[in-house]
Amino acid sequence: MSRFMQIFRASCLAAAVAAVLLANAPLTAQERGAEARPRIDIEETYYLQPQLLERALAELQPSGAGQPRLYFVGFAGYGTQAVFKREVLAVRELFDAQFSTKGRSLILVNHASTLADVPLANASNLDRALKHIGSLMNKDADVLFLFLTSHGMKGRFAVEMTGFGLNDLTPDRLRGILDRSGIRNRVLVVSACHSGSFIPALAEPNTLVIAAAHADRTSFGCDDRREWTYFGDAFFNRALRQERSFEKAFERARQLISSWETKDKLTPSLPQIAGGEALRPKLATLVGPEWEPPQE
Repeated sequence: MSRFMQIFRASCLAAAVAAVLLANAPLTAQERGAEARPRIDIEETYYLQPQLLERALAELQPSGAGQPRLYFVGFAGYGTQAVFKREVLAVRELFDAQFSTKGRSLILVNHASTLADVPLANASNLDRALKHIGSLMNKDADVLFLFLTSHGMKGRFAVEMTGFGLNDLTPDRLRGILDRSGIRNRVLVVSACHSGSFIPALAEPNTLVIAAAHADRTSFGCDDRREWTYFGDAFFNRALRQERSFEKAFERARQLISSWETKDKLTPSLPQIAGGEALRPKLATLVGPEWEPPQE
């Protein structure tokens, strides 16, 4: 068990743990009517990873000549709760429709419901996926949008699937994966508690980093009954449906989150944004300066 999980599990509310156990415990056919958690074949799941990832990568299209392209990768790190899976699926759908990433989008998910169909969200799959995407991209013009959502603590992003012994992501580990990919133009959204601690290692002129919370603050809304976390709802589900500029959408989301936290009497999460100065001309070409939000 990772150090993160030891700390996080010790702080979890007993009711939340009980709810998760109940939600994942269907009746077995012949065990005296008792309830039991469905068995996950860990070995078989590991054997499936090359096949699942190869299939997902084969669906990605190379960049064409002309206008720069956006590539989307979503990473749902915490497998015990479905809110992160739901969020990644919804954001991919949004990007495919609004930013024309269909054929250039990929997701990695930790959740029992997707083990047979979607590659695990772990460091090795992310490393391989980004290397492949880097080989497809026009490195001078195209942009990667990487969205990571999970729990977190300062300097750590939780990567957890019960029984799999996965390693958490750290800022340096994530930076290494990105650098090995050869992808130059990058937008990173890290949605987790204390995610601002990833900014110093990652933000630079060609890398825009958006974090759901200051390095010393928690973010909110990861209750498993929710469709979105606070940040995911504000930034993706609301702001980006009205404003295609990532920086302008962040400002809208920050104001909205502040109003929710004030209403709920929560300690402000203080979402952060840094870097990306050299990306602005490329992003302006991608999103289109004349774009107008849809009428409600």
